Amino acid sequence: MYTINFWPILIAAISSFAVGALWYSPFLFGKDWLALMKISEKDIQDAQVKTMWKSYLAHFAANILSVAVLAFIIAISQASDAADGALLGLVMWLGFVVPLGVSNLLWRKDPLKLVLIDTFQTLASLIISGAIVGVWK
Repeated sequence: MYTINFWPILIAAISSFAVGALWYSPFLFGKDWLALMKISEKDIQDAQVKTMWKSYLAHFAANILSVAVLAFIIAISQASDAADGALLGLVMWLGFVVPLGVSNLLWRKDPLKLVLIDTFQTLASLIISGAIVGVWK
């Protein structure tokens, strides 16, 4: 039987959320991402007033689910430290996120820069989350 500790999942989900907030901020890739998505600052301001909190809440729930699945993979693989957890985050990214990014590039015709911004943000989140869960079981 595998046991999974909820606290590292919660902390890793919060960390993942923070990575995303920084990643998509004007300090890093936010301006480029908005331009590539064809979203204006006014669109963001309007959404913040109306329903942005719902999107944040749904995204946080998705982060918890993603980290919980990663924690399960870490538990069944018997990873023993942060490096093992981070490696499993990298492997999950290679196996699941990269193919989706390629699909978006080919079929949705997303710009390469947009795919890179999104997929590398997920890589950073999975590696950090994997390290947190791997070290703190």
